[in-house]
Amino acid sequence: MEIKIIQIGNKSFKLMFEDFDEELDIDSLLKIDYSNLIGEIITFPVIVNRFGILLAEAESQAAEAKLNLEVFEAKTKERLRIELAERNGGKSPTVEALNNAVVSNKAYQVMRKKLIEAQKTRDYINSIFWASKDKSEKLNKLSLTIQQGDITDKMIEGKINNVLIKQTKKLID
Repeated sequence: MEIKIIQIGNKSFKLMFEDFDEELDIDSLLKIDYSNLIGEIITFPVIVNRFGILLAEAESQAAEAKLNLEVFEAKTKERLRIELAERNGGKSPTVEALNNAVVSNKAYQVMRKKLIEAQKTRDYINSIFWASKDKSEKLNKLSLTIQQGDITDKMIEGKINNVLIKQTKKLID
């Protein structure tokens, strides 16, 4: 279980999230299991929420990697500008020479690769999030076909879609 404290205005909120299992078959999760439609309908909003949380985290990591790269690039350019000017007898380097010096810097390349990897991870999660939203919308439409009495207590207990359901009272009387 993960706990996040968020600040909105002058109020703090403590949010608790269940994590996914470490191994998750995305293709299987994103298919509609018609043999357990009730379980799908009941649990899938939780799955969409979990992917939304993962997407927010991935976007945060990509933004942080981008900020780190930009700060490193600015500091490196300033340092290299001075070094290149000293080598050229006090003459300022060209923009192209300065950019080439930054791009050839090994630490810059490592940070740039970290940014690219963070963006790729964010894009994977973004794709999964939108696919899960699509499934959720389809399940919402299918839920309109369910009638009272279609749901038995035993149908909605257990682990479905990586979500544990424990029934404490009847959902439909």
